[in-house]
Amino acid sequence: MDKIVFYNDQPEALTETECTVHETYSFGEGLCSAAYVEYDAEEEDPLHADDHVINVEDNQLATVRYQPAFVTDAPSAVATLEDVRRLHSVPRAGGAGERQTVVIMDSGIDTAHPVFDEASITQVDVTDSTGDEDALGHGTAVAGQVIRLAPETELVSLRIFGDKGQTTMNVVLRAYEWLHKNVEEYDVVNMSWGSQRQSEQLDRIHTQLIDKGVRDVVAAGNSGEEGGSPATAKRAFSVGACTKRGAMTEFSSYNPQDDNPDVTAIGKDNRLAQASGTVMGKQLEGRWVKASGTSFAAPEVAGMVAKHLSSQGNQTPESILTAFESGARNIECQPRDGEGIVDYRAVVKTREVDSASTPM
Repeated sequence: MDKIVFYNDQPEALTETECTVHETYSFGEGLCSAAYVEYDAEEEDPLHADDHVINVEDNQLATVRYQPAFVTDAPSAVATLEDVRRLHSVPRAGGAGERQTVVIMDSGIDTAHPVFDEASITQVDVTDSTGDEDALGHGTAVAGQVIRLAPETELVSLRIFGDKGQTTMNVVLRAYEWLHKNVEEYDVVNMSWGSQRQSEQLDRIHTQLIDKGVRDVVAAGNSGEEGGSPATAKRAFSVGACTKRGAMTEFSSYNPQDDNPDVTAIGKDNRLAQASGTVMGKQLEGRWVKASGTSFAAPEVAGMVAKHLSSQGNQTPESILTAFESGARNIECQPRDGEGIVDYRAVVKTREVDSASTPM
């Protein structure tokens, strides 16, 4: 039986239990750690008896995939980048992501796509798979949304998916370990994925990342009901999905008790960069596809965050979240939108007012 064991300190003591330790994960001094272990399912659980164990979870982490079932067949039903700029009031002027690095924790990036011609991209792969840079197509689509809104942003592709839209907890923990160890090397992390349930310990590890000053943007989920981790993490900046006309989608997840989502962006019928050899979504002319999901709303906001940071200077995760929530336009009689639809011009104005009123 494969399990993930979460410890309140370092997991060296696991060597004394009747299990095989495959991997261990450390998230920094004073934080919890974890281990990927295997033991005989017929034996009594040897892990819960350890006083240092916080929790034990299954290794399988079912992730939210993109939502081809929600793609509209009508040829005119496509949300372009210009639709994103219009609905969310994103000007071309003022900050293009200069001096900002965004991590795309996803399925990789096809660097040969034209949208990345001028982009600086670092590849980090924590999967055990080999082959193409993006055999699924999801990461390329996500990264394309970021780079088109903030074209001077540097990207890091942190690959957690192979050629399927699901992964396991041990791979996710490898990625979180990398994020925790390299917090000085990036400014924003986009997570367009999520589990189908809440993992208290994964949420804890995510919150600890924000405690270190990392600005996160997370997809709310595509269940149409409650979403899972990491969108449910305390202080996670999560994004729901609306149409290009500003109506809430039927699939966007909603966890009122966990403040998920915080805001909403276009995630229906998006025109997205297509990775070579992939078939995600509905084919459009050229190297473009149409697909729907909070997966594609989140990187729009991540691109806006990078744009905002490059023009407004260094800001904490809390101040970023507050500015985006304060500037959002509420969808009337719709609680599933969080604080509302992102309005970038209002975000900038809110920040300028806050800065002007802050005593020197």
